[in-house]
Amino acid sequence: MSSFQTRDSMKKRLVRRSEMVPCKSAFIDTHTPGSHLKDNFSIIGPGVTENKEQFINIREPHGFNIGAAGQPPRIKNSLHSHFTVEVFMIHEGTFEIYWGLKGENHTTLSEGDVVSVPTHCFRGFENIGDKYGFLFTVLGGDDTGGVEWAPQVFEEAENHGLVLLEDHGVWDTRKFPIPDGAKRVLPMSHEEAATYDNYSSDEMEKRIYRSDSLKPLKDHPLQSGEYGTIQLHRLIGAKDTVIPGGDGFELLLSLAEPGGGFEDFSRPEKEVLICHSGSWNVEWTAEKQKGSFVLEAGDLFSLPAHVGRSIECVGKQEGSLYFVINKDSPKSPNWIN
Repeated sequence: MSSFQTRDSMKKRLVRRSEMVPCKSAFIDTHTPGSHLKDNFSIIGPGVTENKEQFINIREPHGFNIGAAGQPPRIKNSLHSHFTVEVFMIHEGTFEIYWGLKGENHTTLSEGDVVSVPTHCFRGFENIGDKYGFLFTVLGGDDTGGVEWAPQVFEEAENHGLVLLEDHGVWDTRKFPIPDGAKRVLPMSHEEAATYDNYSSDEMEKRIYRSDSLKPLKDHPLQSGEYGTIQLHRLIGAKDTVIPGGDGFELLLSLAEPGGGFEDFSRPEKEVLICHSGSWNVEWTAEKQKGSFVLEAGDLFSLPAHVGRSIECVGKQEGSLYFVINKDSPKSPNWIN
């Protein structure tokens, strides 16, 4: 029997919102005013942090990385770019997403909104609401290649004592001298940064799912196992998606009233469930081992390939649940009689 097929090992694949451990010095802009109070979380995958002390809940490669950012009002995440597509899923609060070398373009995202930002494009985000804001991030691939910062981010960081070292990560020069032989990571030139892509507001809007613009799927393999009142949306994937293009994974969103759900099924891909709202009971079965967990808002559960699962919205309120599957075009689920 594989190690993941016991209740104890499956429980290790469950990450409660309260079990996510923030790092307050994950990136080069930690001391920059306006970015100094942000929390960075690495939840699933090898991680993309610049701090070797960053805690990661589940390090197992999934084909994507899932993290999160938590920010008090008026705190921002500085302009940066990634080598793989980055998806933001607004969980709590209101954020302004901005992009371009100077952050000259921007739009507002509210709870339940999702945006997929392309590679080779500088982007950042700021909590513009009046309460603590929290968003999930999904980055394509196991090795995302790290973070590229706009040149001015490095310059501001150094003004406040922080540099980035190849073998040591973020380094506070006001506390410790740079180690002998250490090599600094240098910022890209302003000339190179100027070659990065930019998008008009209309172009970026096509990469946004607004929670008030529901377009339920009419034909999806999961729907043959639906029961109760439930809707399914394919936000990201290879075809029939709200956001065009594939990002290396499929992102589904299920909305259900209590009593709505999916019958027992398995799939050959790894899948992560992220509870956005409501309560969801997930029962799993594998080689005569059984168990169940109730996901509340902000909880995640990583399901291995080929493990049976049934999923139902429980409690007294409507729920929304994300599915992140590690293929652009996942195979059809295998229904378990």
